[in-house]
Amino acid sequence: MTDVVSIERFGLGDRLSVLRNRSFRRLLAGRAVSVLGDGLYTVAAMWLVYELTGSTAYTGIAGFLTGIPGLLSVLVGPIVDRSELERVLTLSEVGQGLVVLVVPLAWATGHLTAGVVLATMPLLSLVGLFANPAQNAAVPRLVPSDALVRANAATTTVRKTVDATARGAGGLLIAAVGAVGVYLVDAATFGLAALVFLGLSVPSAEPHDDEDAASDDAEAAGDGATDADAEGDGFDLDTYRDDLREGVATIAGSELGLMVVGSLSANFLFGVAYAVLPAFADGIGDAGTYGLLLAGLTAGTVVGSLLASVTESYPLGWTTIVSLTGSGLLFAFAVWLAAPLLTVGLVAVSRVPIGIYNVSVMATLQSGVPQDRLGRVSAVLGSAASLVSPAGILLGGLLGTVVGAPAVMLASAAGTVLTALFWLATPSLRRFGPPVEVEQGRFA
Repeated sequence: MTDVVSIERFGLGDRLSVLRNRSFRRLLAGRAVSVLGDGLYTVAAMWLVYELTGSTAYTGIAGFLTGIPGLLSVLVGPIVDRSELERVLTLSEVGQGLVVLVVPLAWATGHLTAGVVLATMPLLSLVGLFANPAQNAAVPRLVPSDALVRANAATTTVRKTVDATARGAGGLLIAAVGAVGVYLVDAATFGLAALVFLGLSVPSAEPHDDEDAASDDAEAAGDGATDADAEGDGFDLDTYRDDLREGVATIAGSELGLMVVGSLSANFLFGVAYAVLPAFADGIGDAGTYGLLLAGLTAGTVVGSLLASVTESYPLGWTTIVSLTGSGLLFAFAVWLAAPLLTVGLVAVSRVPIGIYNVSVMATLQSGVPQDRLGRVSAVLGSAASLVSPAGILLGGLLGTVVGAPAVMLASAAGTVLTALFWLATPSLRRFGPPVEVEQGRFA
């Protein structure tokens, strides 16, 4: 009885209630398996490139090639919105699993080079473009709107916990079975994730009011529409272009556009630091240190994701300002210390505010954007992030060869604080209210 009282007192029952949804649990499980392989792949791929070349310029190129295909995610958004999400998720996992096998095959035939590793990176990203928009679109279809913050917190917590574990173990696995062996594990996880998503059932999107009206008008027109017309004749380029424009307009015509500016800045700065992370880790440790740093980045975000449900009733504007300022200062101190264990610990703590920010903004997006537009809006945002993040990675890698990895990471930390100042200086962002108070369709 005491345990029950404690759970209710701290609100844990409400926060965990979203896990009672069977379909949501399945989505969460599939994502967790996929992320397990992704975390191992991230450590293996970036370390393998650095090991084969010994240059931060090449790790910058690797990160750039991985991220730049994301520019095309804006094109997949309308397709996701009009597709069966469970099918999209399944096929994405199968395709990625096949691409990952290229590196082990090259090794087995004696043709493994840095060029082969680099070539598979953008290809893997291209095949996986549909995954994130589909997952983002599925969450609000599976859980009620008042549970979105908790659902996103659960999603981020599970995803980041698995990711942190995988990345932390990645360095040890590389030492035990080699980077190529890690690629094989990754391929197996993609296959398992595909099987999990295969049994998922996601309801169709609820049409926005405008589409309801259009549907009513079409029915009132009489018998002119045939069954073939109702089902559609396949891909319609004009409708596709209209969907894209609607996704962009939804962002540009509201505070969401200003939030995007701040988020893109944060993505760019993280990319700058990410490019030189292997070299920084090598300077204060080894491959194990690199894995621990990646794990610390992820683990800190997990803690922040858990705390997001506690801060969901506080104004997003001020939580973001405080979060980004604290994150930048802590990250700078971690780099300055340059002591493996202390640095890993401080890096992890510096990501706690980022976890809070990520979940809060995602819940705001999912509440404020109409469900039938969420896939295309998520894809537009993904494309924008995929423009600035690879650019940051490429710049960071090149700067690392000139000023060194520590200086590049300190510059990234300073930029994070400047992003907080952008929110502070923008009235509509500074005064933005709590995520739980965002009205449905606010960003329509």
